[in-house]
Amino acid sequence: MKNEQKQSIAAELNEICKKASQYKVAKRLGISPGTISQIINHKWEMIADDMWRKLQVNLRIDFGWNTADTKNFKMLQNLMKNAQEQSISVAISHNAGAGKSHSYKYYERSMDNVVYLECKSYWTRKIYLKSLCKASGLEDKGAVDELVERFITHLRSLHKPLVIIDQLDKLNDAALDLFMDFYNDLDRYCGFLVSGVPALKKRILRGCQFDKTGYKEFYSRIGKTFIYLDDVAEKDVAMICLANGVDDQDFINHSFHLCEGDLRKIRREIDKYFLIRKRMA
Repeated sequence: MKNEQKQSIAAELNEICKKASQYKVAKRLGISPGTISQIINHKWEMIADDMWRKLQVNLRIDFGWNTADTKNFKMLQNLMKNAQEQSISVAISHNAGAGKSHSYKYYERSMDNVVYLECKSYWTRKIYLKSLCKASGLEDKGAVDELVERFITHLRSLHKPLVIIDQLDKLNDAALDLFMDFYNDLDRYCGFLVSGVPALKKRILRGCQFDKTGYKEFYSRIGKTFIYLDDVAEKDVAMICLANGVDDQDFINHSFHLCEGDLRKIRREIDKYFLIRKRMA
């Protein structure tokens, strides 16, 4: 790994450790507090490249990509800010590839007292709780009730926290039901943003229709509203391309029609663009 990349990781770690103890940061990142201390103090001789790469991934640092202020990105940043400041719960149900997760991760890195978690389909209720605790920099050992209390107690100790639960639609009912416990114990104190693909809205509405346990309560907690994003416009694609060093209008137009609203395709096209230019040089 290049030295300037290590500098970026060290700077990011230093900023995070201003917001939380090195112990909590270490728990969240899955490394030792001693390693964090060495990196922050620029004692890098014993830090292997594997550790630097692990930190890059866990800190969600993308050296080769710049964020553009697209319409949806700005809307999501404002939505999360309002949810955090007002301690309210909001839900988003929109197609994959619209830039939701990137926006959430950006906000979590930029703001204080934000917990971000991306759910996985294989998670059990306990793995979900352990993951929430780890994302908060907490000990992830213990029984389910201990994990719940630990997580809630931690959030109560923060000033206007925001919990972002991404890809919520991947959780089973037992894990999903925990949202009501969190909400009931932290109502008016903690903001929540839950997010998923359109299947999330369908699942919640179907659960309400068939009176499945917890679904009407969940729907009520999010104000019986799911927020949608705007369709990706050519202006958004142009902003992303320009932010990442591409000003070729033909390429921008081609990429817009190719992506079909999936911004991940734009990233791949830009990567291919520079790869081809490099080969031709």
